[in-house]
Amino acid sequence: MSELISISAEPNIKGYLVIDSTVNGHSHGGLRISPDLSPELMTQIARAMTLKYGFCGLPVGGAKAGIVADPEMPPESKRQLLKSFGRALEPFIKSGSYIPAEDLGVSSDDIKFMLKSIGLKDQRWGLTWKTSGFYTGITVFAAAVAAARLISLDLKRASVAVEGFGNVGTSAARFFWERGIRVVAISTSQGAIYDKAGLDIGELIRLREQAGSQVVNLSDQGEKIDKSRLVELDVDIFSPCAQSYSITPDNARRVAARIISPGANAPITAEAEPVLFHRKILVIPDFVANCGGVLGTSMKRAGLKEDYIRHFLEDKISQQVAGIIEAAEKEKVALGAYAQRIAEERFLRAKASAEGKNLTARAFSFALKLYRKGFIPYQVVTPVASRYFEKRFT
Repeated sequence: MSELISISAEPNIKGYLVIDSTVNGHSHGGLRISPDLSPELMTQIARAMTLKYGFCGLPVGGAKAGIVADPEMPPESKRQLLKSFGRALEPFIKSGSYIPAEDLGVSSDDIKFMLKSIGLKDQRWGLTWKTSGFYTGITVFAAAVAAARLISLDLKRASVAVEGFGNVGTSAARFFWERGIRVVAISTSQGAIYDKAGLDIGELIRLREQAGSQVVNLSDQGEKIDKSRLVELDVDIFSPCAQSYSITPDNARRVAARIISPGANAPITAEAEPVLFHRKILVIPDFVANCGGVLGTSMKRAGLKEDYIRHFLEDKISQQVAGIIEAAEKEKVALGAYAQRIAEERFLRAKASAEGKNLTARAFSFALKLYRKGFIPYQVVTPVASRYFEKRFT
């Protein structure tokens, strides 16, 4: 059962920490900065973290933290905010009951700064979160392609809209674009651009590196459109990679895409999900489509080679998505409900194994604790890592 901690700190800081589940007393999850946070949303996305780890078969508890603020505030103001919030979370972080990572509006450098401000080194957990968005983009792409093949969608003629051109959105868009699938629209917090013939994603990524979210206003590609229109564009695949709750009861009936593959957490409200289901829009659950971040970074920390991780994520998620779609259709249940059942079963199995009292389980848990704290070098783990991750999806 989720534990919600509401946090108020000086100067005028409001935020939340939700610990949905633990394994050996620990939980992991991103820290985000957004003006649109609520206890209900934070509880939902913390639950999604448990399901994400569970779907991947990883022995990790799920959590989320968030600060109610504008993520595009001046850098100095942001650092002061993180410093104060870090002090408020200090007991949870130092005990390991909550282990933070980058998320919406928060970079890996921000996390390192916050940890340092409370006297911790980032090496404590071997953070490699700069690659998290990249790996998430791989599975967003792979999930969409697997779904497209099952419904016989011609990817050579397919079109994609990517909402949120941040770390995850740029990664997903790049994979679609590099495979010859038209990305016709992107958005940021500052607006959106659309071109039916397809956008040059490589050029837009280069411009984003210089201009950030203003890329949509500085680019001479396509036409400028209101960012709220992306969800309703006449495309085959819609990939929401921005804020939560992009699809609501107000716009669910106007969604034109045949497939939704989310990089964002909780992109669809509970009330909108049945609408999409009855319209036969194929919605890949968020904890499935965007699980690449947690899985890929775990593999990277284990010392596995980049090419191996990329191929593993793409192949494994393609297989998993195809399997759950076919099984859900056979049982005539919503894809999200079926996938949640699978994720919960895997999580409970991984948790029971990690917390077991027999000698093997205790030895494994002790070794895992030492590894996460950096006392066991990744070179010791690498030789058995590929077999370990292969067995997670069972």
